[in-house]
Amino acid sequence: MAGLFSNSTVDVASVVLPLWLTGLGASTATIGLVISARHVLPFLFSIHAGALMDRMGVRRFMIAMALMSAAVMPLFPASSWIPAAIVLQMINGYGTSIGWIGAQSCFGRMLAHSATYSGRFSFAARMGSLLGPPAAGFAWDSFGPWGAFGVLGLWSSGIAVAAIFTPHDVDGPQRERPRMTLGDLMPKWADYQDAWVLAREPAMRAVLLVTVMRIAASSIQDSFYPVWLHMIDLSATQIGLLITISSTVGALSSLTVGFTEKLMAPMWVLIWTSFGSILFVSLTPTFTSFAPLAVIAGLRGLCMGVSQPLMLSVLAEASGEGSLSRGAAVRTTANRVASASTPIAMGWIAGGFGLASSFYITGAVLAAGMCLVALRTRQVEARAAAR
Repeated sequence: MAGLFSNSTVDVASVVLPLWLTGLGASTATIGLVISARHVLPFLFSIHAGALMDRMGVRRFMIAMALMSAAVMPLFPASSWIPAAIVLQMINGYGTSIGWIGAQSCFGRMLAHSATYSGRFSFAARMGSLLGPPAAGFAWDSFGPWGAFGVLGLWSSGIAVAAIFTPHDVDGPQRERPRMTLGDLMPKWADYQDAWVLAREPAMRAVLLVTVMRIAASSIQDSFYPVWLHMIDLSATQIGLLITISSTVGALSSLTVGFTEKLMAPMWVLIWTSFGSILFVSLTPTFTSFAPLAVIAGLRGLCMGVSQPLMLSVLAEASGEGSLSRGAAVRTTANRVASASTPIAMGWIAGGFGLASSFYITGAVLAAGMCLVALRTRQVEARAAAR
């Protein structure tokens, strides 16, 4: 349940926030800036939070961060000031990111090293993206911004509820966890050094390279995807339905990951499915009617659903039992770079060449990056085979 609410919050917000900013008359560059703001604090402090989770327990951090994220949601429609929206987006982004790190850590401690269980965890996580976006879209169409942001607040609080019902033994015996002090809240350079060492592990590095490209493609859907669909006169409910189609196919395809591992090496499954997710979201402006948009949304969901559980299982194995939260935080930090930079870059491209062209240009750059990752992977395999 923690994965269901935390992983899907971005998808639910992607229906509401761009529409709200468009209604305020914000430019494409400004929309990209506001959406990217959610990644600033996770980029700076995810590793610190992950280290604290490993040392002191996951549940209490998840509860506190989820409640903080839920509390700021009603403040969005209460303000029409863009700088305020940026600050609120930073707070909300940090809370939900820590919730997702905690959910991954709980999974790693209870069900690690199993691609089959990774698929089931990914299925549960994607069910949130199936249910949440249509609810937010319906609330927008029926009740306007206040109703839509109210749904977002309830969705964020679901992370706290899930954490409360998470078994206490996920954090180990209470007596073995140190008592938190004020000094623990301050970031420690040693934690960042340990994270850098962890990121240099071959398996971890491979996952980071692939997921940066994959998440960059996801940030297109989380930012200008609904803006484009709104421009071609799709309703917020239809936009939410397209995201639900993608999530439904992704949830079902995540259950097949145990089978796909028998057909192809996991790293190559990651590469090909990540390339597919880039391709299908980049093709969005090619179509202007709901049916073909639903098809490519489903194909993208297929690629995302297969790749996510593989990343989680490889990440848990590479991190080690005592560093599961830090491993998830390292991946989150790398992903925040891609998630923050992509909407900003895409917004500037859209301002100069048009919104449709920004999909094609951004997709071409990401596809080229995936080709470099594939080439590097083949070189590493060739060296290993020659030994």
